[in-house]
This record gives sequence, C-alpha cells and structure tokens, in this order.
Amino acid sequence: MIAEAGPIPDDFRNLCHAKKYVNQFESPYVLLKNCPVDPDLPILDLDSPVVDKRNRKTTYVAEAFLLLYAELMGQQPIGYINVNDGDVFQDIHPMRSLMETQSQKAAKTIFFHKDLANHFVRPDWVNILGLRASEQNEIYTSFVRNCDLLDYLDERVLKGLREERFYTPYDDLTLSSSNKKLGRAPNHQILGGATDYDIRFFENRTVGIDAESQELVDEVVRALHVLKKRLLILRGDFIGSANNECIHNKEVVRIGDEGAVTNRWLMKTVNVRSLDMHKIHMMPSEVRIVNG
Repeated sequence: MIAEAGPIPDDFRNLCHAKKYVNQFESPYVLLKNCPVDPDLPILDLDSPVVDKRNRKTTYVAEAFLLLYAELMGQQPIGYINVNDGDVFQDIHPMRSLMETQSQKAAKTIFFHKDLANHFVRPDWVNILGLRASEQNEIYTSFVRNCDLLDYLDERVLKGLREERFYTPYDDLTLSSSNKKLGRAPNHQILGGATDYDIRFFENRTVGIDAESQELVDEVVRALHVLKKRLLILRGDFIGSANNECIHNKEVVRIGDEGAVTNRWLMKTVNVRSLDMHKIHMMPSEVRIVNG
C-alpha cells in the first residue's frame, strides 16, 4: 500500500476521506491544484510515445500521486490490453498515427463521451493529472453532470433514451489494437442500465438506429453544448470525475503555441469500485488488466 510508505499531509488525507462519501450524482468532481509532478519530463517520440515513455521516463512522481489518490478514495486502477498494451497509467499524449482519431492520442477536439462508453468494463472513475501543457493554448476539458442533463431534457426525450435503439462502436484506441478483437458492440439504451441515471453516449459516434431515435441523439448533443463547463488543465492540475455521473470532452478552442500541442501530456487512470466485480473479464493470471 503506497499510503503506508511515508507521511501524507493530513489535509490531503482528510480531503480524500470527505470526498469519498459525497453524493456523486450531485458532486461528481474533485479538482486539485499544485499536485506533485515529475520535475523533468522527456519530449516523447510522436511515432511511439508510449514505448518512448517507458524507456525514458525514469521517475514516477505522477504515477505515485495517482495511485495514492486512488487508494485513499477506495478506487482500484485498471488497464485494458487494447489500450497502451494494458498500461494502468495511461498517457493523454498525441501520437502521429492517431492524431485525427477520437482517442487519448488525438491532437484535435474529442467529442463528448464517457470513457469506454459501450465497453463491457466501464470505469467508475477517471482521474487526470496535468504533466505538461501551455497556457498559450486553450485546450479545455469540458464537463456536464448527469443531473444537469436530465433536468434540461424534457420527459418525451428521456423516455425515448431509455429504449435500446442506439448504437455506439467501441472506441478508436480499443479498435486500433490487435491484441483482442471485439467484434460489433451491441445496441443499447442511452439512459439507464447500471443506474436509472446512467448515460451511455459518445458524441458523433452514438447513433440512433432509426430517424426518430437519431432525433433524440441530436437533442442530447444540443443540450451538452448548452450546459458544458470548461476546465483548462495545466501542469500540477488534477481532476477526478465519476465516469457514470458526468460526461466530458476535449475542446481545442485557440492555439497560440503550435509546438506545444503535440507535446501536451496528461496522465490518467481509470478506476473501478471492485476488481472482483470484473474478474471474469481480466487477462489470464492478471487481476487488473482487462482482456479487451
């Protein structure tokens, strides 16, 4: 347990204890500033940033902070064999071959989504720490709470969203891997499932299977862009979000430093409440690496 390896500031421990028990439907975010980050970070090779990081990042300050936060919050970080070959500490960093995709390796806008929205193991929490970002670039992470979206949409739309008339393909990063072929994702409802307020959605990927259900998708998109709140994540900034209680995107609004776009680096973990709940989906002999 990393929490037992050394002294932890009482304020941080107490904050995590308090946030652990809040109503996440009403308060799905934890925002922290001045978090510890590695003092020296390499400029990564855009052709293979993940491999380059493994070879050249020789300190693990960011990883230790993300792991400590997860432990204090009662979260279990997991990896996916089709995402960075199972890395638990994932890099939101451009990669040349994936810059135009809707994935963590993109350099462009990533539309509103929940992480792994239609995956058979969907994270309960997504935690992101800023490692390197330029203040000259307005690259925002925007959020909408489920509760605000549900209050905004009328009853007719909400009723239609509870029907299994929608389709979302697996995410680009999962599909780009050759480790595990998943086939076609199933049709699904947008609203309901894990909870009454659960939302399964990826803007411009989730589609209705007929004209009427597509109109409902369009209503959701319009509402998200009315309700969104923007956050600029810079070095040392941390945002923890309850993946099933809010939805987020990445918006590239204005660029003042082109070179910094391809070197922007955030690190994230995706986390679940219990490893036992998902053990049938884990890789053989692994306890926290999903086979997909």
